Amino acid sequence: MDFLKKLSVINRQLLRTDDMEAVFKNLMDAALEISGAKNGLLLLKAESEEGPLPGYRVVTAKNLSGTDLGTDSFTVSLSAVREAAETGNAVVTDNALQDPRFQKSKSVALHGLKSILALPLKDASGVMGVFYLDNPLDAGVFSDEAVASLEAFADTAALALQKSRMIAELKASNSELQVEVEEEMGRRQELEREMAANRLKLKHQYGDIVGKSPRMISVLQLVDKITDSKVPVWIFGESGTGKEAVARALHFNSARAKAAFVSENCSALPETLLESELFGHKKGAFTHADRDKKGRFEYANKGTVFLDEIADMSLNLQAKLLRFLQEGEVRPVGANETVKVDVRVVSASNKDLHRLVEEGKFREDLFYRLNGITVTLPPLRERMEDLPLLIDHFLKEKGVKIHADALRFLMNYPWPGNIRELQNAIETAALFAEDGLILPKSFEFKPAVLSKRRAGTAAMKAHPKAPMEPELEKILIAVRDQGYHKGNAAKVLGISRRNLYTKLEKYGVPFELKDLKTYIDERFI
Repeated sequence: MDFLKKLSVINRQLLRTDDMEAVFKNLMDAALEISGAKNGLLLLKAESEEGPLPGYRVVTAKNLSGTDLGTDSFTVSLSAVREAAETGNAVVTDNALQDPRFQKSKSVALHGLKSILALPLKDASGVMGVFYLDNPLDAGVFSDEAVASLEAFADTAALALQKSRMIAELKASNSELQVEVEEEMGRRQELEREMAANRLKLKHQYGDIVGKSPRMISVLQLVDKITDSKVPVWIFGESGTGKEAVARALHFNSARAKAAFVSENCSALPETLLESELFGHKKGAFTHADRDKKGRFEYANKGTVFLDEIADMSLNLQAKLLRFLQEGEVRPVGANETVKVDVRVVSASNKDLHRLVEEGKFREDLFYRLNGITVTLPPLRERMEDLPLLIDHFLKEKGVKIHADALRFLMNYPWPGNIRELQNAIETAALFAEDGLILPKSFEFKPAVLSKRRAGTAAMKAHPKAPMEPELEKILIAVRDQGYHKGNAAKVLGISRRNLYTKLEKYGVPFELKDLKTYIDERFI
């Protein structure tokens, strides 16, 4: 078989197999066939290897073995291998018996070595390995033409070595990823089991509210208790935490579900237009009022009105809303008569109405009318164990999944825009997915996700407020980094949940989530 055909066969083999031992053996056979050598070794770089040629190991051989390298008779040949590895140039002799460099060599005299070739295999980073070939019988085997052909062959061999390295790295990466996936699946299954009992206790379904963290279960348990009542509800939470979703759950799980659910954002309209939207108006009541119009309260009779961003309502309109809540009747703008309506009012704001009352910016009497029950929604950063569930929910119908490395970045981002920000980020990242997988680079449109990290281990360790027991510090850091989920923290610490509770009790750490968070916050920044 001629040289070019031999290279073609080897190239096809590299594309078809992951069995690198077989590839190395075939490379060795090909080198011997092309060169006319009788013996050969293929050595690859391996920094951990020790022996007569530190940093290299024998991966395949023909008529020689790795142990031959350590013998006195192999000294000259070994020096040729070392020189090729260090210089990156081929070391060749046509007749070692007559070569001045080897006249004092015991191995040449002992074995009658004539032709020797040490051929480096290189990639962009340098020498990857060395082919050692010799022929103890024939001189002039490694002519200039033969060496040139073998150097071309070495380029093909280098491809084999690069593929070998890539396969090893890929297997290691896949192994790590598999472990991470299994751990994540385990965490999710544990969370499912842990929260299933609480979910079963709920009377109603909350399909639009994704979350099984202790914080969200507490919210849903409260919502469950007040759904069928007429009591007004104020929902307090940061923007994007899902306040309208809770309001909808209150309506559609109640006896009012067959009537209308009407939503109005109090910050979106000026006072005069908002009054008309809520209470309606009569024809001719103001410019462009060319017909009678029902307001939101009348339209939602027997149903629910959701007033979002109630804190932005003017004091004048607050007074009119208070009168409606007291009397249960509306007076359209420009009308003399009133209309009786029966609606449940659910309000929401991202501003603390208690504080606004103290500052004189919100009517105290209206606050108490609206705030029959307060539902406080936690920000996403305080229930990060729900983040994988939310991501799955947003990707459910897109045929896309998220890589563990990308999920790790998302878990370390504080999400100031909460669920709304997460949804927008995930849906945009899905557009940049590769082979159905969202990677870290899919979030390059949102560099903050890849750069900012949630307050966690590094910050906590850098600025502790007071010295504490190392074991306690380790436990508190784990609990906080796992979003205050004690089951996940126990796994990270490598202990059982029961053992974690025992240690918390030992150090006097409270178990309840709110008290636990306060306890940790007081000890770290």
